Amino acid sequence: MTYRVQYTVEAKATIDALPAERRDLLERALGVLARDPYHKTATAPIGPDEHLRKAYAAPGVVVEFMVADHVLVVVVLEVFDELQYLIDEADAR
Repeated sequence: MTYRVQYTVEAKATIDALPAERRDLLERALGVLARDPYHKTATAPIGPDEHLRKAYAAPGVVVEFMVADHVLVVVVLEVFDELQYLIDEADAR
């Protein structure tokens, strides 16, 4: 069974703002999650509720989602720019 994927307004706006290549990777990852949102090694529950979960879905992208009635709702989408860090090599010296 494949779950239908839906988004909160905020999550959809974040997805739409991603560069096309990164958005495509995320959409493919969400397709995998839609087939198995409770995947034991790729997802983790948030707190005691098994239906609230998170997954590292694509490079630099973490999704928090809920699962109910054959629907996977992406609630929070965190995007990390892996090219920007607090310190760089010059700061580390």
